[in-house]
Amino acid sequence: MASDVLPLDIQELQTRLAQSEKERELLMCRDSDTARRLRSIAEGKSVSFFWDEVLKDCKAILPDAYVTLLTRAEGQEWALMRHDDINTQLLTPNSSAVKLPASLNTFSQSPSCPIRQESNIQHASDWAIWHAFLAANNFTDAVMLNINEPHSGAYLMLVLQHEMPPLDDVKHLILKGSVELIEAAALREYTDQLLLEKGHFDPQTHLLRAFSFKQSFSMVLKDSRRHFMRVALISLKLRGTLTSHDDAQLKDIAGKIQTAVRDNDLVAYYGDGEFVMGVCIRNMQDAEVVASKLIKAISAPGSESNRLTKDGVRIGIAYYPEHSSLDDLHRAAEYAANSMPDVFGYRIEFHGAIYTTSTEFYTF
Repeated sequence: MASDVLPLDIQELQTRLAQSEKERELLMCRDSDTARRLRSIAEGKSVSFFWDEVLKDCKAILPDAYVTLLTRAEGQEWALMRHDDINTQLLTPNSSAVKLPASLNTFSQSPSCPIRQESNIQHASDWAIWHAFLAANNFTDAVMLNINEPHSGAYLMLVLQHEMPPLDDVKHLILKGSVELIEAAALREYTDQLLLEKGHFDPQTHLLRAFSFKQSFSMVLKDSRRHFMRVALISLKLRGTLTSHDDAQLKDIAGKIQTAVRDNDLVAYYGDGEFVMGVCIRNMQDAEVVASKLIKAISAPGSESNRLTKDGVRIGIAYYPEHSSLDDLHRAAEYAANSMPDVFGYRIEFHGAIYTTSTEFYTF
């Protein structure tokens, strides 16, 4: 019997069977991609990389749909994750921001609602600010997906099409998997950034670690050589003995040190009660001004509550180009600091000798 004369219920079963086979192949293909995508996440691939994967999945289930991704920028503004000829029509004049229609904005503020489908949006009043865009591209229906990664912000995935049928279970599953893929990639990006920051900064003081200070200071020395500028390296050592319970006191001292230097000066905690600063200066006396500010900040009224500064601090200063490397500068500054006999004060190393002030360098 020819298929065109089969009873209607058998034709319907054959149609459903063919559809089920198609869906089965789609899910098998998706499952085979899972291991590869997990490896890519482990390798640290970016959200932008996985967006290509999402577009491929969406094309398989909604071949006539247009898909775009918005990311929350500063404040409540939204920006395009990737620009193309269609979504750039949404940009506000002379801006990289996208204004959301009321319906989409309300949805974005409801992270507990992961997905919503709306029809006839080209006539809906709460899509009014996009009506021209929707008409120009013949979009009538939308699927909105919230992608919320709690640490690195939020994304909005938007699927637009002309007369989109209601989503079935398979389409829901594929779109849900796309959301989870972007969330996982965003979480990995945040984790990488966190690890990078923790690798650069000391957890006790939130100042640069010694290794990161050395990297940054090498750039300072290169600029100084290029522009014939002076640099001072300042070593501040606590006389008090540290214990394992001094995190709050060290953080307090670090904050006071930062108030005494400029924002573009380098400050690091070398451990064992030593703080090191790299300061660009015009005259040698500028480093003494910084040292005096440090002493004033650390010994200001109210500092008596900090046990680590009760016994005083000793500060040593060394200069570039008198010393051409960080190691030489640090040794000289340490030598000067260790030569400080008073409870609070500073000494200067200059050509192997120790001075109380730079005015003593050239006496005749």
